[in-house]
Amino acid sequence: MRKPKPKTIIGTDQARRVIWMYNRFLEGNSYASAEMYEEIIKTFKVNISLRTVQRDLRILHEMIPNMEQVNVGRQVYWQLSKNALTPLYLSKIDANDKLGFYFLKAYLKQFKNSVISDELQKLSKKIEKIADGNLYIEESFNSIAEHGKYDYQKHNVFFEDLLQAIINKQWLNITYRDLFTTEIHHQFALFRGFFFFRGSILFIAFVPRKHGDLAIPLENISNSSPAEPYNDYVPEFNAKAFFENRYGVSDGPLINVELQFLPEIAPLYASRQWHPKQEVFPQSDDSVIIKFPIMMNAEFIKWVMSIGKGLKILSPQILIDQVKEQCEAVLILNS
Repeated sequence: MRKPKPKTIIGTDQARRVIWMYNRFLEGNSYASAEMYEEIIKTFKVNISLRTVQRDLRILHEMIPNMEQVNVGRQVYWQLSKNALTPLYLSKIDANDKLGFYFLKAYLKQFKNSVISDELQKLSKKIEKIADGNLYIEESFNSIAEHGKYDYQKHNVFFEDLLQAIINKQWLNITYRDLFTTEIHHQFALFRGFFFFRGSILFIAFVPRKHGDLAIPLENISNSSPAEPYNDYVPEFNAKAFFENRYGVSDGPLINVELQFLPEIAPLYASRQWHPKQEVFPQSDDSVIIKFPIMMNAEFIKWVMSIGKGLKILSPQILIDQVKEQCEAVLILNS
């Protein structure tokens, strides 16, 4: 009768190396023995032989059944099988999740020559297991310019200064221009953070004299300098509350709007969510009425006008008047 093979007993240093190897394989990497040897020497800074690393790989193979060897030409590579690398949650990922992963993988390529290119490559390998192939057309990031593009290179230093002010919670005296006017303002502000919207980098800033937070495009800020701290109460920034009833980023009075999409455009517009609190009412003539609260700002008026003749504004009257005024101004300017 054959004796069972004794279990391999490994020491602390060897265990550390084997665990490190396993983590590298979990990232989706493949290694030849010589490549793994070089990585071990570089990482652990130890004086061991190639044969020692080969023994480590064999031990890992004994412990992890999904370890496999793949022949590529004359070279043999160690790797984990695809089944071992498939996340347990993969079957639960729905279509929207998968779309997000394809988008993320394509977007990460924009940073392939940056200081974090090596880390991005590892992340991309992980995403590949969920979103296989290069299906998202990455050229669209640079070719579609619906809102135009602004060259921020000349703002690099200023951008860095504002980031440091946010990190250090430094109050600033700023000079900036309004979004849709030529009016210049000089204000005392605390910057909260920034985001990207319609081709612009916008900063959220708490301005005491305005009694709240404003969104200011980076290109509209012409000057800033350190200021003394503000001693009164400063409320926490509530991003959800800021964006919830706002189409775009500028301010305006809150109104309850009622819009009717006529049959020719209802399939396109009424099937979308324009507001988290919108109510939808299909009509017998195949038109659709939607209702929601919104700030009547410049961006919302422009959006309403952009839909064209397939949209009827039912209420409020102030919105109807604003749209009429804008349309008349366009006709006068182009007559």
